[in-house]
Amino acid sequence: MSHVGRSGSLAVVAFLGILLLTLATAKSGDPALYPARPGQGGTVFLFDNGWHSDIAVPTAAIEAHGGPLAQAARATSPMPWMLIGWGDARFYEASTSALSRIPDGMAALVGGRPTVVHLEGVWGQPDRVWKRGVRPIRLSEAGLAALLARADRSLVRGPGGAPVMSPIHREPGESFFASRERFSLLHLCNHWTAQLLHAAGVPVTPVLDTLPAGLAFDLRLRAGA
Repeated sequence: MSHVGRSGSLAVVAFLGILLLTLATAKSGDPALYPARPGQGGTVFLFDNGWHSDIAVPTAAIEAHGGPLAQAARATSPMPWMLIGWGDARFYEASTSALSRIPDGMAALVGGRPTVVHLEGVWGQPDRVWKRGVRPIRLSEAGLAALLARADRSLVRGPGGAPVMSPIHREPGESFFASRERFSLLHLCNHWTAQLLHAAGVPVTPVLDTLPAGLAFDLRLRAGA
């Protein structure tokens, strides 16, 4: 077999392997939670900047849910919307350019380093604040409660059950809180976002959800969002 033929065969095998892995790890949704029935539930927004994704949730809904996430939001910003994200603490909290942090980001993929939940207040409805990278997702009340409970479980809780705030501050209305989860090549920030949505009953496909573009495609393909 020629070199070109062997390369082609390997490419086909690799494609089929990725396809099988994608299908094998896909997670079905919960029809009791998603989609929301007409006239019921509320809207959250998936927001991404091309490499990282967040979920934007009405601050009033977080406050009504209560728990450690509500305490964290209260300590962060009074704005009507709250971005919720997650990632490797060292990389996420840094204020230098993303390009200069590439080596550190690669080191984070090995895993085992501390992580943080990031909250940031937003002054208005996300699809009015940003022109691109925003996707509305209608959730049932129970689905939204499950999403917030999943975020609660990610937070490290200190004395009295309060979330543990990081000493790092970048901008007013923005905070980081210690997370109990670990970052790795198999558990990236966009996977965490997808896990929050899956807790709300949304079907997800982890292989596709590795990058924001794949997560957005996944939501269109499987969730009709």
